[in-house]
Amino acid sequence: MKKSIRNDRERRWYKSTGFDWNTFYSLFQAKMKDVCTVGRYTTPKLTTFPYCDVELSDISGGNYDLVGNEGIQKVMITLNVYCNNYDDATCYDVSMKAKEVMLSYGFECTVGPIKIDNMDPAVARWVARYKRTFGNGDVLKQLH
Repeated sequence: MKKSIRNDRERRWYKSTGFDWNTFYSLFQAKMKDVCTVGRYTTPKLTTFPYCDVELSDISGGNYDLVGNEGIQKVMITLNVYCNNYDDATCYDVSMKAKEVMLSYGFECTVGPIKIDNMDPAVARWVARYKRTFGNGDVLKQLH
């Protein structure tokens, strides 16, 4: 019984903070589908380039109440964009489109987009990190 109560409490908290990783990923993927292939936590294949890997890098909490519920979530998302044949121009364009999408949902760009050396020099790679704080009652919605 305790487990189901705990799960109910977690569900209420998760819903109240406004950030759902799967919802975010689906929205981001839909916004980027005309520009590139989008995946998460996978090593891209050349046939899928240009490719944007979406990674939930951090989801720490804060402002706990006396019962232990989190009042906020600090979300950090890392985007890695890959293109072949040293195609920095395409990587840059995809990265900037991704930045536009992230900013429209209230995320702040904390790093990049910047070119990163890749293990395979024939593959261009650009990286950017975004963060946003979700408070109790916040919802993920497009702001502009």
